[in-house]
Amino acid sequence: MDVNGVTATYAFYGTKSGVISASYTRIKKEAMTTVLHTGPDTDLATRYLASAQRFHTQAEIAAHLGVTPRAVRHWVANQEVPQKYVFGLQRLLPLELPLEDNAAFTFIDLFAGIGGIRMAFEEIGGQCVFTSEWDSYAQKTYTENYPGGHMINGDITQLDAQDIPDHDLLLAGFPCQPFSIAGVSKKNALGRAHGFADETQGTLFFDVCRIIETKQPRAFLLENVKNLMSHDKGRTFDVIKRSLDDLGYDIHTRIIDGAHFVPQHRERILIVGFRKADQITFDWNAQPLPAKGRHTIADILHRTDGSEPKQAWDGDRFFKHASGQVDAKYTLTDKLWAYLQGYAAKYKAAGNGFGFGLVYPDSVARTLSARYYKDGSEILVYQGEGKNPRRLTPRECARLMGFPDTFRISISDTQAYRLLADAAVVPMVAAAAKLMAPSLTTREPAATTSVVLPENIMSSGRWTKDQLKLAFHLYCQLPFGKLHSRNPEIIELAKLIGRTADALAMKLVNFASLDPAITGTGRKGLSKASNLDREIWADFHADWEGLALECAQLREQFDPTSTVDREKEAKTDDFQIPDDFTGETRRVFTEQRIKQTFFRRAVLASYRGRCCMSGLSEPRLLIASHIVPWSKDKANRLNPSNGLCLSAIHDRAFDQGLITLSDDWKIVLSEELRKRDEPFVQSVLKPLEGRAIEIPDRFVPDSAFLQRHRAEIFLDNRSPR
Repeated sequence: MDVNGVTATYAFYGTKSGVISASYTRIKKEAMTTVLHTGPDTDLATRYLASAQRFHTQAEIAAHLGVTPRAVRHWVANQEVPQKYVFGLQRLLPLELPLEDNAAFTFIDLFAGIGGIRMAFEEIGGQCVFTSEWDSYAQKTYTENYPGGHMINGDITQLDAQDIPDHDLLLAGFPCQPFSIAGVSKKNALGRAHGFADETQGTLFFDVCRIIETKQPRAFLLENVKNLMSHDKGRTFDVIKRSLDDLGYDIHTRIIDGAHFVPQHRERILIVGFRKADQITFDWNAQPLPAKGRHTIADILHRTDGSEPKQAWDGDRFFKHASGQVDAKYTLTDKLWAYLQGYAAKYKAAGNGFGFGLVYPDSVARTLSARYYKDGSEILVYQGEGKNPRRLTPRECARLMGFPDTFRISISDTQAYRLLADAAVVPMVAAAAKLMAPSLTTREPAATTSVVLPENIMSSGRWTKDQLKLAFHLYCQLPFGKLHSRNPEIIELAKLIGRTADALAMKLVNFASLDPAITGTGRKGLSKASNLDREIWADFHADWEGLALECAQLREQFDPTSTVDREKEAKTDDFQIPDDFTGETRRVFTEQRIKQTFFRRAVLASYRGRCCMSGLSEPRLLIASHIVPWSKDKANRLNPSNGLCLSAIHDRAFDQGLITLSDDWKIVLSEELRKRDEPFVQSVLKPLEGRAIEIPDRFVPDSAFLQRHRAEIFLDNRSPR
């Protein structure tokens, strides 16, 4: 690579022929006068942008991501980049350029496929330090989408575990064919062995064990098919559990249907393990799963109304933008469609359920399988009477698995269908990653300013009530994915109350287990959640205003010069206190600011900083909106379950009763709004009808508040004035 940054060479690894080199030439068009900070308080997207600026101008970065240069300048100025651009930014980095060693944790990616599991853990701040994948088409796709850091290693059975870098977390989606229902049926039909008796694929689990035994990572996550638990009458899974237990790990398993996250029934088992010596408390129920049915096939289909995004890397390969139609090659021929109908009729007459699966816009699909390239029979898209159905395109299949449109598909359709069918559902793994995040870092926390602590807040072991109040106060204001011990706010509060950052992070996860969205379904909370934890939870819910003010006063008393800016997202005129206000007036304004800041941070954190109706993530355009207005329910003014994160336009529509929510969190438009024919209403508001909002990580909207909004605010239910 040229030291002046004019020419850089990318080294791509992973094809059977070895290393493929490609070079690109860049002419620097503008000076970079602003530098992004890339310390431990920055997220992955921000770090990627900082590195990308060493090789590209802001205009080039903007063109690559499909945004305006102004947007990139805004990210640089605010030191914050939307996480959805992680993937696109990563592709701008040359392979020789490693990121600085400031990741929250490191991990290795075994049986990596096309990188779905890696994507989920990079989103929470992890850094991949080693990859193993033997399939040449998977290697090509993986390398193209993750062009940074290290080569891809091939056959795992030939790897010496000692040569693998040390890591905090091991990820492995070990081959599922020896255990899957379809795979076992096929092998039985061919007279071949399956399960552990399959010498080619069935024993690869023990290579995972070999690496775990040698490297002793803090944790691991393994992904496989649901049938792994019942294969060979449960004996296969017993061997797996015993093997992992013998290695010194506590394991936690859960079968999750991908339909919670994407419009596809796809049940997979996730196996999470933590070293017994670390005494990590982990509970799958600490975060509720989104309801099934909120995602339908319409979400992933190419849009024929002119709004289908045009990606330079896709071009017109899948979708013809000029005509606004899916390429005709994906429509079944008359011969194939007649065959599938006849095949289905034959087996139906015999009393069997074999046949094709026709899907409509409101459908949830069957499981995408590796045989999809043959005829697409399990998921065929209905195209109207008199027209043959069609297969999903590879881009639609990628969406069906939760991959963003920035994910590049440069291999043939046949290979793309096969690899996507073998991939993990990205948002499903991301949900597991969020639960694991607080326990994945062992790094020493960054130095912070020492604070002289009052003696009465310290204790030799047990948590005091004041400590727990401050912990819960912070818990409410942090996104679930940032409840980890490298978070600067957790580090600072831990110093303040005399606890370690690890202990505080785990306490925050304990609080998560007390969310009524979990306990209300009969599931138990974390075993480490104490009676005092529950008392604090109850105290806050009984008096949100009083406790918010008390915690703010505790923080100010113990640390009046706090370095963490707790008002960084609340810099509107509503929060400014005139300098000439004194005495009681100033106290009232100060308390109002404290309360509004708490509510805003709590609501935005619960919704991951995104409008729950539009997905907008620009903080200056987001409102912490009350379901029951501020003036109508004093007791719940600061209750995050009485809040929605909305853009300014959606907040205004909700506040004025033009829209409301049903008890299952679907958007309902008023009759008045339905009748409006303005282009803005038609294009922005009317498409919301019947769409489910994005459910928050915590503090799900209370149905009692929603019922009050419909009865008291929604225009269709209000008496004419």
